[in-house]
Amino acid sequence: MAKEAIEAVKSAEEQANAILQEANQASRDLRKEAELLAEEQYNKIMEEADKEAREFREKALQEGENAAKPIIARGSEEAKKLGEIADEDLNSAVNIIIERIVNVNGNS
Repeated sequence: MAKEAIEAVKSAEEQANAILQEANQASRDLRKEAELLAEEQYNKIMEEADKEAREFREKALQEGENAAKPIIARGSEEAKKLGEIADEDLNSAVNIIIERIVNVNGNS
């Protein structure tokens, strides 16, 4: 009877060790699976963040261009007006100089 009890204890220990090994392996497998899932989620989140950042940048550039268009147009108009004024003043100055030269020299 003592021999049977020892064998039963030994068998129970073997079963417990087998169960413990299976549990350890299952734990390692679950941990590895969780790490892979976490990495996939991280990559997905990073891709979405990159996409949102690109969209935000494009939107900001578009808004900036839209805001700059009227300013650039006004600047172009003012530059054109200044160019026209300069031509008119130049012609007027040339005429005044010609009149003075002709009047001073007496050539007409």
